[in-house]
Amino acid sequence: MNFINLKLFYRNLKRDKLISIINVIGLVTGILSSLFILEYVYYERSYDSHHENENEIYRVAYNRYRGDELLWETANCFFPTGKWMKDNYNEVENHARITPKYHITVSHTDEVGNKVFYKEVKTYYGTSSMFEVFTIPLVQGTKTCLQQPFTVAISKSAAKRYFGESDPIGKILRVNGNEDYTVSGVYENIPKNSILQTDFLFSMETLYQQNPWYRSNWGYDYGTTYLQLKPGTDYLAFNNKAFPAMIAANYKDRLDAQNKRDVFYLQPLRDIHLTSNIEYETEPPGNGKIITILWGFSIFLLIVAWINYVNLMTARSIERAREIGIRKINGASKIKLVLQFLSEAFLFNLFCLVITLILFFILNPLFKTVTQIGDFSLFHHSTFLTTGLIVFGVGIFASCVYPALILQSYQPVTVLKGKFKNTGEAIFFRKGLVTLQFIISVVLLCGTMVATRQANYLMEKEMGVDYRQSLVISAPRTGEAQENLHRKLLLLKDKLIQLPEVENFTFSSDVPGQEIENWFGCKRKGYDNSDNNGYFQIAVDEQFVEFYNVELLAGRTFYEGEKNEQGNILMNVQAIERLGYSEPEEAVDKIVVSRGKELRIIGVVDDFHYKSIKNEAVPTVITLDDSKKKFLTLKFVAGSQGNIALLLPKLEAMYRESFPDQPFDYFLLDEKMRIDLKPDKTFSFVFGLFSILAILIAVIGIVGLILITISQRMKEIGIRKALGSEMVDVSKLLVKEVSMQVILAVLIAIPMAWYGYQYWFLESYIYRINLNFWMFALPVILLFALIFLVIHLIAANAFRMNLSEVLQNE
Repeated sequence: MNFINLKLFYRNLKRDKLISIINVIGLVTGILSSLFILEYVYYERSYDSHHENENEIYRVAYNRYRGDELLWETANCFFPTGKWMKDNYNEVENHARITPKYHITVSHTDEVGNKVFYKEVKTYYGTSSMFEVFTIPLVQGTKTCLQQPFTVAISKSAAKRYFGESDPIGKILRVNGNEDYTVSGVYENIPKNSILQTDFLFSMETLYQQNPWYRSNWGYDYGTTYLQLKPGTDYLAFNNKAFPAMIAANYKDRLDAQNKRDVFYLQPLRDIHLTSNIEYETEPPGNGKIITILWGFSIFLLIVAWINYVNLMTARSIERAREIGIRKINGASKIKLVLQFLSEAFLFNLFCLVITLILFFILNPLFKTVTQIGDFSLFHHSTFLTTGLIVFGVGIFASCVYPALILQSYQPVTVLKGKFKNTGEAIFFRKGLVTLQFIISVVLLCGTMVATRQANYLMEKEMGVDYRQSLVISAPRTGEAQENLHRKLLLLKDKLIQLPEVENFTFSSDVPGQEIENWFGCKRKGYDNSDNNGYFQIAVDEQFVEFYNVELLAGRTFYEGEKNEQGNILMNVQAIERLGYSEPEEAVDKIVVSRGKELRIIGVVDDFHYKSIKNEAVPTVITLDDSKKKFLTLKFVAGSQGNIALLLPKLEAMYRESFPDQPFDYFLLDEKMRIDLKPDKTFSFVFGLFSILAILIAVIGIVGLILITISQRMKEIGIRKALGSEMVDVSKLLVKEVSMQVILAVLIAIPMAWYGYQYWFLESYIYRINLNFWMFALPVILLFALIFLVIHLIAANAFRMNLSEVLQNE
C-alpha cells in the first residue's frame, strides 16, 4: 500500500524502544488474557451445541408443591410423559428418555475364557429414539439398535475397553453377574461438553419388560424425558397449554386429594448446563453468572490494553510534532497524514496480534489442563471468529483514530517555533482514560478477593457429615443370593477393620458427594393420603451415624445388631418438619406408615448436605437395609491417609479374596467432594490470575506515561535538582500526575464492585460470605502501594541523571 511507510514505522519503533516494548507487552498481555478467558467461556456455553436439533430439544422438569410449600424441584419426570405429549400434540416431533442404571459391574468373557470386568459408575437405559433426537453418531449399528430388550449400545472407548480390536456387534456383556445384553450398536464418544455423559445405553424396553407398569405409571418419576419440538414452535406457549392438560388428563384428582400441585416446565437443552441446578441433574451444573462475569472480564481486559495504547500514543504525540509540521509544509494533506498514522497503528496492532497468537498456541495446552476443557478449540467456532474479527477491528479503529486525529491537527508554524504543547482537551481525555482503566482494575481486583473468599468458604464450611480421611470401595455386583453376598461382605469388613490404619467402617446405599438415589414415601399414622410425602432415603448399617459424625438431636441411633425388620428409622430435621413436627423431641417414637408398613422414628439427626454444599439439605430418611449395601467406606486413623499408596495393595488383595471376579473400584471421599467445588476454585483462579494481569497492564501504562512525562519535563527536574530538591520531591511531582485519577477511580469502583458482587454474583450461592471493608480496602491499598513503588523507582532513576547532560540536550 503506497500510504504505508514501513521504513518510517520501523524507525519510530526503534527510536522509542522502551515505550514500544511497554506498548507491546500491554497489548499482548491484554489480548492473550482475553483469548484464554473467552476459550473457557465459549467452552462452558458450548454444552450440547453439537446436536443438529439443539434449538428444538427441551428437557421436561417439574416442581411439586403442597399448598404454597415447595416440596421438590427435579429434572426427573414420569415415564409416560414423552409418549403422551407425542400422541396428543402435533408440535412434538419426537421424544426420548433416559433412566439411570448407576454403579454396575460389566464383564465380558471371550471365546477362550479370558474375562474382563469394570465398574461402570454412570450408565442409562435409553429409548430407541435416543439416536434420532440427539446427534450421537453411530460407528456400527443403526438408529433402531435399542428397539429390542436386553440390547445395549456402547461408546467407542467402551468397545475398546471390553473387546479390544475385535468386532463388538453381537457380543455379550454381562451386568451384575445376572443380566446378559447383546451389543447392538457402537457410537462415537460423547463430547465432554455435554450433559449426556455415558459409555452405555441399555434398551429401555428391558426396563419395561421387567417392570411393565412403568409405561403407564404417573407416580414414579425416576428418569429424564426430552421433547423435540417442531421448528418454529413457541416452547413457552406450548408449555403453558400442554402440561396442565397432561396433569388434568392423568392424575390431577390424586394431587387434589393430597392438596398438592405440579408445575411442569421445559428447559432448552443448550441452557441446562449454565442455568439449571435442581435435583437429579445428569452432570454437575455450571454457573451462568460466573461465565457472564468472565465474558465481561475479557472485554474489560481488551479495553484496559487499548486504553494503554491510546494514552501512550497521545502522550508521545508531542515528540512527533516536528515531523508532522515538516510534512505539512511539504504538502502532506490531512487525509494522507491520518492514513499514515492509522496504518502505523494497524501494523503495530497486527504485530501484537501475531505475537499473541504464537503465545496462545504455545500456552494453550497448559491452560486446557488447568481448566480441564479437553480438546475444545476456540478457533473452531465460526461465531467466535466472526465476532473476534469485528471486535478486534473496532478496537483497532477506536484505539487508532483518536491519536491519528491528534497528530494531524498540529499547526506547522507553532510546532517549528518550538511553542507546541499538548492541549488541555488532550490531557483531560488522557486522564479520563487512565481513570476508566483503574476503575476496571479495582473492580476486578476486588472481585478476586470476593471470589477467592467465597470458594474457600465453601471448601471449609461444615456439611453436617465428616467425609475426611475416608476411602470408598464400591460393593460388588455379583448376581448371587442376597444372603450369601451379605455374609461375604461382613467377612470382608472383619478383615478390613483389623488393619491398624483403619479406624472405622460403614456400609451404605449412598455416599456424600452424589445424588441420593432412593426415594421414600410415608405419612403419619392415622392421617389420610394428603399427609403422604416423599423423602430421600439412605440405607445404612449401625455405624453410619457415628462414622460420618452426623449430629443426633433427639432419641437414639441404631443399636449394634439391630435388624431392619424391626421397622426403626431415623429422620433429619427437614424430614420431621415436612411431617408437621416443629421440634426433634416431638417426633421421637412417632409412627409413620410407608407402603402399608408401620415404622417408628427412633431418632432425629441434624440436617446434612449429602450431595453438595452448593445445594440445600433435603428431607432424608435413614433406614437399616442389608439389601442396599452399595458402598463400603473406611475411615483411616488420623495421619495414615498419606500412606494410601502403600495401603491400597493390601485392600485390593483382601477384596479379591472375597470377590475374585469383581473390579476393585475405589475413590477418596474428600477428593470427590472437592470435584463438586472445582468450578468455583477454577473461577477464582482464573479471575485472580487475569485480575493480576489487568493490574499489570494498568501499571505498565502508568510506567509508560511517567517515562514520557519525565522525558518531557527533564529540564524542569534538572533545575529542581540544581536548586536543592530531593529525590522524594521528584517522586511527589510524578505522583501528582496520576494520584487524582486513581483516587477518583477508587471512589467510583468500590460502590460498583460492592453492589455487583453482593446482589449479583453472591446471590447465586445458597451459602455465601458477608462482604466486609477489608475485601475492598486491601486491594486498593495494594494497588496504591504498587503504583507508588513503581513511580518511586522511576523517579530515582531520573534523579540520578547528570544535570549537565540534561541541560546540554535541551
